[in-house]
Amino acid sequence: MKTKKSKKGIKLGIGIILGTIVGYLTSNMQLWFVLGIAIGAALEYGSSKKLK
Repeated sequence: MKTKKSKKGIKLGIGIILGTIVGYLTSNMQLWFVLGIAIGAALEYGSSKKLK
């Protein structure tokens, strides 16, 4: 079974965008921007480790 490799940084960017949107909606940009980076980095690291 072949898996598609995504470009590096896509999931990190998605995490940042989602964190920014949630932060704007909840009026807590500082918290959600950092959480978006953390979640995106975790998704990026977790998926890249499985592909190797």
